[in-house]
Amino acid sequence: MLRLRSLAAALSLVASASAQQAPPPPSQPVQPPPVAPPAAPPPSPAGAPPSPPAREPAPRPGPRPVEMFVLFGPGSAFCDNKKPDSDCPVEGGGASMGLGGGWRFHRRFSVNLELSAWSFKVRDAWRGRLTDQATDVKFGSSYLALLGRWYFFAGDTADAYLGFGVGAGSVKATAENAGGKYEFEAKGVVYPASLGVEWRVAPWFRLGPQGLIYLHKTTSVCETVNGGTEQCHKESGGDRNALPWRIAAVGTFLLGGP
Repeated sequence: MLRLRSLAAALSLVASASAQQAPPPPSQPVQPPPVAPPAAPPPSPAGAPPSPPAREPAPRPGPRPVEMFVLFGPGSAFCDNKKPDSDCPVEGGGASMGLGGGWRFHRRFSVNLELSAWSFKVRDAWRGRLTDQATDVKFGSSYLALLGRWYFFAGDTADAYLGFGVGAGSVKATAENAGGKYEFEAKGVVYPASLGVEWRVAPWFRLGPQGLIYLHKTTSVCETVNGGTEQCHKESGGDRNALPWRIAAVGTFLLGGP
């Protein structure tokens, strides 16, 4: 009887201990495997920073607007009349000089005012209207003309141009000897044409050669013999026209901006 009571007490203790145990934790849900992040882009070579945007080239400065020039060189005139009293006594060479100024209103165009003069070598046989041979003769021409230039090549170091113009001109001749003096002057309209090139040797100076030829179309002729009254008349034919030319060195001074 005592044993049964002891067994019942032991069973009661086991049941009580089982009742006091905590219920098992709920099962955890299965987590999916982590997703790998996307790969980073490869670094730039040698870690160089990105290049800056290209700059636009600076605009090229235009030419200086005001020009003053001087010129000097050999010159002569085309003449084929060999008579001793001819109004065209040129023979051989001569010289030419001039000066002027202008406005270069565009990179490829300018307008100029020019004053030029020629001194020609004269045939020894020329005597004009004198009866006897002359001992001292002089012959020359000049003009004042407005010329336009077209710079068909306008570079950074050189400019090449063609020029054309119109103006007023004069051709003068003098013959003297012991017995008297003869003076001749033909006035008219001139039409010069030129071709030249200039190099920029300094920001304010250009230098280069120029070839020029001009037609002197005579409109009036005046003559004086032995200091007498000057005799003038209109000239309508082409017998007393002239065709002088020159090859000169031209120095141009540049004034004003930019």
